[in-house]
Amino acid sequence: MKKLITFIFVIFSITNLCAQNKVTDSLKLLLSKEKTDIGRVNLLSEIGSMYGYGSGMRKDDSSRAYAQQALDLSKKIGYHKGEINAALVMVRYYTFSGNYSKALETSLQVKKLIEQFHDTAAMFRQTRSLLMIYNQLGSYKMALKYGKEMQRLINSESYKDSAEIKLYTLQADLLIGNTYGGMNLPDSTIHYWSLCYKNSLKYKSSGMATVSAINIGSLYQIQGKDSLAFSWFRKCIYYGEKSARIDLIAGAKVGIAQLFYKKGEQDSAFYYTTQALQDVKQTDAPNAKIPAYNLLSELYQQHHQYDSAYKYLKMHDILQDSIYNQEKITQAQNLSFNETQNEQQIEQAKKDAQQQYENQLKVYILVAVILIFLIIAFLLLRNLRNKRKANTLLHQKNNEIESTLSDLKSTQKQLIQSEKMASLGELTAGIAHEIQNPLNFVNNFSDVNTELLDEMEQEIDKGNIDEVKEIAKGIKENEQKINHHGKRADAIVKGMLQHSRSSTGQKELTDINALADEYLRLSYHGLRAKDKNFNAEMRTDFDEQIGKINVIPQDIGRVLLNLYNNAFYAVNEQKSRNLNSYKPTVSVSTKKSGNSILITVSDNGPGIPQKVIDKIFQPFFTTKPTGEGTGLGLSLAYDIVKAHGGELKVETRENEGSEFIIELPI
Repeated sequence: MKKLITFIFVIFSITNLCAQNKVTDSLKLLLSKEKTDIGRVNLLSEIGSMYGYGSGMRKDDSSRAYAQQALDLSKKIGYHKGEINAALVMVRYYTFSGNYSKALETSLQVKKLIEQFHDTAAMFRQTRSLLMIYNQLGSYKMALKYGKEMQRLINSESYKDSAEIKLYTLQADLLIGNTYGGMNLPDSTIHYWSLCYKNSLKYKSSGMATVSAINIGSLYQIQGKDSLAFSWFRKCIYYGEKSARIDLIAGAKVGIAQLFYKKGEQDSAFYYTTQALQDVKQTDAPNAKIPAYNLLSELYQQHHQYDSAYKYLKMHDILQDSIYNQEKITQAQNLSFNETQNEQQIEQAKKDAQQQYENQLKVYILVAVILIFLIIAFLLLRNLRNKRKANTLLHQKNNEIESTLSDLKSTQKQLIQSEKMASLGELTAGIAHEIQNPLNFVNNFSDVNTELLDEMEQEIDKGNIDEVKEIAKGIKENEQKINHHGKRADAIVKGMLQHSRSSTGQKELTDINALADEYLRLSYHGLRAKDKNFNAEMRTDFDEQIGKINVIPQDIGRVLLNLYNNAFYAVNEQKSRNLNSYKPTVSVSTKKSGNSILITVSDNGPGIPQKVIDKIFQPFFTTKPTGEGTGLGLSLAYDIVKAHGGELKVETRENEGSEFIIELPI
């Protein structure tokens, strides 16, 4: 009997979903026949909204695509109402895809347009979007402020006769409950969700009844109130069938399955879990799959069906990793200040390398001049009897020396300029990105404060002191965030100035593992900034027992950076040969060996030919094409390691790779 009832429920859900699909198909048919631009804008926005969050047929990519078309066409024809509606659909898409910075920016932009054209219906939707964004950002005080603003709008004269006032009331109760849930206030959360559920029945809104029911059931399940959770999950299924919310029905069935599993009723748990997976296949919402896969894996394991248990456990891990990675991508704009420090350190390392190169070049020139003068002196002693001829020869030699010096200086300037431009190019991308991040936050929160100050003036005129204080708190919080991100930008600039000074060359206790890892990432991202198609696997194997050793960190960092750059260059060249199944890889490891530390940098590139292996540490020797290398990198690295009392060795195998070993005394 239970299976029959469930089968009827599923058929009813599919029927409702098909009805929704028919509505969308009808809208698409109307769109294909619509001749006017305004009509096309309205239909595009409506289809985008149908595909958006809140329906059993949710398809985020389709929602974004239709809304973007509506937005572009509205701007082209100057249709402001259409632009507002399309922008609000885009805000909803950005919010539920996790791009909160873009959602906040778009919401604030459309707010100005709404106020300019006095669109009262859109004002509620825009306020609702800000509440949802701040909820996702964890800024619950700001979210609660906009929740109260939603209630104020509902009770105002402008909305009294609105056709959507009932839906607005339900949404306000639901979202305020979500905010209190984020603030970990369960009593207030249940109050508002229950109010939403009660009013949903009053206004005959089965969709909102479904949402509030699954929220309440999930909270009771967390609190261990299993009987109440059972009751609310069943209510969710009942009203979900009426509103075609198959995604929420699937979530409720997973909740019921978990409760049966907790009671030891494994057959019922298995039944509801499989039913949930059948339901969720009809939607784009994957969240219910994760607990369902996990529960099925445990059930199969208890029945000793290990193949099935492993299958569902693997499906659970793959889906969970996929969602986790998507969330990490959406947080890419919140980079830490350490990345800025890394970019500044590589700039300082480049400047130090240029300075050392200049000094060594001067030494080479001086040695060359001394040798030339020794030759001249020898010739003068040998040719005393022919003074005029010797003077003529000396004059010729002097001219040659001056010409040589001029050529060397010219070459020196060109090499230094080339190194400077290369360093500047590698640093620019990171610095620009790091400074842009805090500036984006400063601009966004400044816009929010401007709006809050306008609201404060209105509340002051009304004499509403409590509301003024609440707004002032919000402004203060935003100012603190502006100050924080302003200090980030200030620290970036100060760090750049600090690292622009010449190194003192002082030895200090340094964590070699951290230094090696830091410069590995710097080298990789520097090359990625110049070539977006560049990619390679990085492997590390650090001996945690090494501790700190006394070195000049800037100099050793310069050595590591040169070795990393060469390794990445080698694997990239090997990849360009289009070898089958080739995977470019660069590895670095550290190891304590007696009284020394070994740092090994290896790659799986083409290797170094044996005929040139003895020349690679010589100044100006390079195997790279003209214009891609100066031939000074390994020579400088060798000198730096020698200055630390260490050794730099190389081992290579043609077509298999190379391995550079730095040995430093402890």
